[in-house]
Amino acid sequence: VLLVVTRLHLAAMKLAVVVAMFAGASALSVHQDPCAGCNEALAQAYQTCAMEFGNPCAERDEAGIVGTGPGTKKDVSCCLKKEKHDRCLECKSMDCEFKTCNTNKQYYSERTLTQQAKESTKAAYEKHDAAAMKAAGWSE
Repeated sequence: VLLVVTRLHLAAMKLAVVVAMFAGASALSVHQDPCAGCNEALAQAYQTCAMEFGNPCAERDEAGIVGTGPGTKKDVSCCLKKEKHDRCLECKSMDCEFKTCNTNKQYYSERTLTQQAKESTKAAYEKHDAAAMKAAGWSE
C-alpha cells in the first residue's frame, strides 16, 4: 500500500513540475519586449562592431570569402547587436497610440537632438538675429 501511495505521490509531483514549467514559459513569452534595451550603450556597441566587421551577419565560406551561400557569420555576437540595432530603429519609428508600447524615440539620435536643442535656445537666436540685422544694415 505504501508503494502505491508513493508512486501516486511521485506522479502528482511530476505533473505539478510540468505544469509549473509550462506556466513559467508562457509567462516569459507574454512579457518580452522587443523594444527593450534600445539605449546609447547598444548604439555604441553596434558602431564598434560595424567599424570592425562591416556587416557582421555576412556569411563567409571556408576560404573566408563573403558569398551568397551558407557559411559562418563574421561575428555572431556582433550580428546579434546589429539585429537588435535594426529592431530598435524599427521600434523608434513605431507610432504607439495610448502608450501601448515602450519605445525610445531618441534612440540613435541623442547627440543630434541635443545639438538641435542647443541651437534653438534664446541666446542662439539672439546671436543669429544680431548677425542678420547687421548684415541687413540695421546696426552700426
